[in-house]
Amino acid sequence: MKKIIGITGSIGSGKSYAVQKFKEICKAKKKKAIFLDVDAIRRKILEEEKIDKVQLNQKIYNDKKAMENYKKYINPKIKQYLEKEIVKAKDSVLFIEWALLLEDGFYDIVDSIIMINCQREIQIKRLENGDLDKEAILKRINLQLTNQQKIEKIKQLNKEYYIIDTTNNPLVEAYQDILKKEGVIL
Repeated sequence: MKKIIGITGSIGSGKSYAVQKFKEICKAKKKKAIFLDVDAIRRKILEEEKIDKVQLNQKIYNDKKAMENYKKYINPKIKQYLEKEIVKAKDSVLFIEWALLLEDGFYDIVDSIIMINCQREIQIKRLENGDLDKEAILKRINLQLTNQQKIEKIKQLNKEYYIIDTTNNPLVEAYQDILKKEGVIL
C-alpha cells in the first residue's frame, strides 16, 4: 500500500534532522522508503531553467509581489515533479519534506503530516550557524506561518498528524513511535 507522509515545520525547526532519523530507522528496519526534499527539487528546477538563485532570493525576500509571482511560477512545477514521483513510487512509503506544505496549500497530496516544532529562539540559533545574517533569518521566519499557526491549521485538516518538538533533540524512540503508528515499521 502506498503511503505519502508530509514532513513540515518552519525554517530551522529540525526537519532535515528528523528526515535523517526516519531514513536511519527505515534502513535499520529494512523498510524501503523514498525521501523527497522540496527545497532540493526547487533548486533542481531553477538550475535546469538557468535561474540565478542568489538574485532570485534577493528579489523574492524583499518584494511580496515578486514572492507571489515566483510561487505561481514554481509551485505548479514542483507539484508536477512530485506527482510523477508519487506514480513511480508504486506501493512504497514516500516522505515529502516541505517547509511550506501548508502555506503552499499542497497538503492534499499527503496522507498524513508530521509537524516538526521547535522554540523560536532555538530556530534562530540553528540558522545563525548558516550563511544568513539575523535580519535575513527573521525575514524568512516571518514569511512563514508560525509553528503554532501551522499546528492549528494541521488540526483543522482531516488527516492523521503528529508533532515532534525538536527543541531538546528527542530520542530516536519518538521517531520510531510515529513510524509504528503509521504502519511503516513494526
